This record gives sequence, structure tokens and C-alpha cells, in this order.
Amino acid sequence: MPGCDLKKELLTLIQGKQLYPLFQPVMDTVRGVVIGHEALIRGPKGHSLESPDNLFSLASKVRLLSELELACRSAAMEAFQKNSMQGKLFLNVNPNVLQDDSHPHGSTLRLSQQFGISPEQIVIEISERYPIEDTENLKHAIIHYQKLGFMIAIDDLGAGYSGLKLWSELHPDYVKIDRYFIQSLETSSVKREFVQSILSLATSLRTKVIAEGIETTDELEQLQSMGVNYCQGFLLGKPQLYPVLEVSSSLVVPNHSVALNYQTTIASVVDTIHGVSVETRSSQVLDTFTQDKTLSSLPVIYEKKVVGIIRREKVMEFFSGSYGHALYANKPVSYIMDDRPLSVDWQTSLEEVSQLITDNDEVDIYQNIIVTKRGVYYGVASIKNLLRRITELKVNNARHANPLTQLPGNVAINQVIENQLSQACSFHVAYFDLNHFKPYNDIYGYEQGDQIIKWLAQILQKQLFRHGHFIGHIGGDDFVAIFKDTDKKQTEELCHKIIKDFEQGITRFYHQEHIQLGGIKALSRNGKPAFYPLLSLAIGVVQPDPSECLSHHDVALLASEAKKEAKQSDGSHCYMCHRQKPRRLRQVNLQQSDHLQYQTLS
Repeated sequence: MPGCDLKKELLTLIQGKQLYPLFQPVMDTVRGVVIGHEALIRGPKGHSLESPDNLFSLASKVRLLSELELACRSAAMEAFQKNSMQGKLFLNVNPNVLQDDSHPHGSTLRLSQQFGISPEQIVIEISERYPIEDTENLKHAIIHYQKLGFMIAIDDLGAGYSGLKLWSELHPDYVKIDRYFIQSLETSSVKREFVQSILSLATSLRTKVIAEGIETTDELEQLQSMGVNYCQGFLLGKPQLYPVLEVSSSLVVPNHSVALNYQTTIASVVDTIHGVSVETRSSQVLDTFTQDKTLSSLPVIYEKKVVGIIRREKVMEFFSGSYGHALYANKPVSYIMDDRPLSVDWQTSLEEVSQLITDNDEVDIYQNIIVTKRGVYYGVASIKNLLRRITELKVNNARHANPLTQLPGNVAINQVIENQLSQACSFHVAYFDLNHFKPYNDIYGYEQGDQIIKWLAQILQKQLFRHGHFIGHIGGDDFVAIFKDTDKKQTEELCHKIIKDFEQGITRFYHQEHIQLGGIKALSRNGKPAFYPLLSLAIGVVQPDPSECLSHHDVALLASEAKKEAKQSDGSHCYMCHRQKPRRLRQVNLQQSDHLQYQTLS
């Protein structure tokens, strides 16, 4: 078809509004919610311009890129409004269109106003796949969008041209990691290192990371274990006309980073403040705030349940005018209260609450959160105090974390065990240890040995984090897992899955000659040549009796005995110990009482 005919055909599609969007969900797999949808434009079915590649390639050739972009945005917003969709709308934008002088300024804002979508709901995705002709002009164009209230995302990070530079200069709200780095992530240490670097940078720059192109459960679980919350890909939802609104429970993993390590919930920062009833006059509330300058808010209670919250600044605003007292003094507080306060259960982890605050753009740092217990008012928590507590916990976590794996160390392990014992909870403890690790280090070097330790940590996270279990790293090749709310069979099944993953992957850390031999030749501890089989995994599992194990020291001795038994077997083995208290107790050096002593009994 001649060029002029192609241009005419494209104009017909644009002017006839024959382009339509498919929506692919972006999910938070920690909270189990859809945070938004990416709009992906298609031409009419069966048409030569149905695919977006054909559409945009032709538009670029016939100089209709600006017209096509606006038509795509209009179609996406119209469908978003028609479907009454919530959350964010992600719109792909060719960065070079933003630099086109002929591109009408303010058009995206006018479209958002036309369809009743606030700019804060719209995320402009700047793809890294396009060569950017003028980065300075692009920067000015994006800053203009940011000033109008639109959010910004850098799409396809790692695919090409200037993503990191744009990131550093523009401070986008989101970055989307290109699918190349997501595919088979669980088997590629290079890709994992790349993703980990992006996550570290994002934390420093307060940018949210979205992993796109996820197609397998292994990829998803690996990302979840690394702390990636926001996910997108065929596994979670394919592009379709009618948007996916819910997250399958099988794809959700709870975030346990603080809650698991420290058993810390919102209850730890709750203040007991007496609420007011819905019939209370507004003038009485004003008097209360006037008398107590430290009071920032008051919960409004009806039949022991919270129905709203009164904020100091709101009350002062109502009564500050000339006619404030006359208008509002005798009105009930229900007239001026916020009837949609942020409310959480008292057992909600601090990390979960923090995530709720982060995702709510309207929350003020000086506000209070309503805390309930079994649906009844329990108290309030200051967001400021909450964030301060989280910071303290994370500093403490970093101080005591293992530097190689960043998993909790002895201090956190001890604390979790003591909590389980004090609550008389039923729990299992698994002690993981590698067989023949010293000779491996002697032959392959400590750097290669460290890679195996990090890999084992990833296996444990993959299998256990998603089920809500605690993982700690004692040091070297020794790990501890604490299983809560599992019976013996479930615990054993998870341990065998870990062994299976270990056995399937350990050979990649050996030279082919050693794989064929089934092991390595090295010097024994007494200096004599010896043959050592390939590395295997010993797991000793115990179920401590809280009435017999008086402290974490008792549990440590019991677990050490079980681990010793597991190491007696050839190859990888999980030993389920039937004893629930240590055979004998050692005197613990008081100077070492702060450290959990996992030792093999002689």
C-alpha cells in the first residue's frame, strides 16, 4: 500500500476512534491488591494495524505520532472511566513525542479533566527503549507533567538508553525493570544482582519498583523473597478488555521483614485516648483541644466502635471564622468529623501499616491511626511515632543482621524463640547445616563458598517467607528457621522441598570433573588426603516444649542435637527429633548470655 494510503488508513482509525485499550494489572503481591492498570492500545481485530508495533511504526514514518499518542490516551482514559476503575492508570508515552513542538501542550490534563480522572491517578510511562534525541527538552517536559500533578514512571529500565540518568535527574515515582532481567531470575546470579542493585537505589531515592514480564511462579517467588512488592506479567494477568480487579490468593506473600524478625505490631505504639460519642457537641471538642495542646485528634465512638475521627486542625478551621461559634458550636461532632479514618487491627505488623501509609497519598505524617481489637476501639497510634519505631527496628535489624545474607542474626533469633516460649506457642525449629563445606572452601575458595551460602539463603526465603516463617542466619553455613502454626507433617514437607531445591542446583557450583567424580579430593583436618562427596544439606528439626525449655539456650541445645543426628546420614537428610527438651543442660557463660549458642554436643 502506498505511503499516502497508509497515512489515510491510520487517520481513519484515529478519527473514527477505532483504537481500543487492553488493561494489564499491576499488583501488590504483599497486600494482595491491584494498585493500577497499564493501558495497552490495539487496532481493530484482524486489521494490518492491530498490533501496537505496526501502529506506532507507521505513525512515526508518516509523522502522525503525536496524533496517535493523543488518541491512545483518550481511548485509555475513556475506558478507565467507563469501567469505573480504581487505582493508577499507567500510560505509555514515547519520550520523543514530548519534545515535538507540534504536540499540543496541556492536552493530557484536558483529557483527564474531561473524563474525571485526577492527575494523581495517572502515571506517565517513559520507555527507555526509544533513543532520546534531546534529554534536556525531555527533562523539561516531564517536570511540566510533574508540576501538573501527574506521576512519572521509567519503563523498561535496563533495556536501553538513558534510564539511570533520567532516574537521577527526574526522581520518578516508579521504575519498571525490563522483563529481560526478570526471565529465569531464580537461576541467574547476575540478574539477581542487577535487581538487588535497583532495589537498593530505589530505597535511597524513594522510588517504587515494579517488576514486569513475570511469567512463572519461580520468578515471582524469587522477586518476593528479594522484597519486590509491585509485580506485573502474564502470570498475574494478561492484557484484556475487562480489567482484573482482584489478586489470586496463591500469588500473595505476606511481608514479614519487621513483623517476623521482631514480632512487632501496631499495638506497641498505641496510646490510650478516650474517645467522644457521636452526640458530643462540637464546642465541647473545641474545649478539649484548647485545654490539651498535645492532643492532635479524638476518635468518635458509637457502641464501642469507631465511626470517625476529629482532627485538631479541622476543629480550629471550623471555629476560626467570624461566625464559627454561631454556626458549629451546637452541632454534633458527626458534622465535622472525618468518617473514613485510617484504621487497622491491633495485631497488624508495623511494616504492613507503613505500607498502607506509603500507598495513601492523602495521609499526613502528623495524623493518628485508629487501632481496633476484634472490631472494638483499642486506641490510637501516631504516624510520627510509628515511623520512628520502624526506623529504630530497622537500624537494630541492620546492626544484628548477617552481613553476607542480610538475614536476622542471633539477637533476632533469640527474641523470636523467647516470644514463642513466653506465649506457650507450639512451634518447630529447624537447624540447617552444610556437610563437607570446609573442604569445598579449601578447594574453591571462600568467595565461591560465600556464593553458596547466599544461594542457600535464597532457597530458604523462597520456600519459607511466602508461608510466613522466620529465617535467621547464625553465621557461616548455619541457618535457623522457626515454623509457626505448622504440624510435624507440614514442617517436614517444607524441609524436603528445600532439600530438593538444594540437590537440583548444587552441581552448578562445581567443575565438571568433580561432578563426574561425585566429589572432591582435599586434605582432612589431620592433614591427610581424603575424598569428600558433593555438598549436601543436613536439617535437624525439633518441637520444643515451652514448659520444659526455659529459654532460647535450651532450644539451641535441643536443635544442635537434632542437627548432629541429621549429619550422621549420607547425603542430604532431614531428621525429625522426637525429644522436646535437651538431654542435658550446660552452664552458660553469663558474658555470652546475649548470644544463642547453637553448638553440637560432644
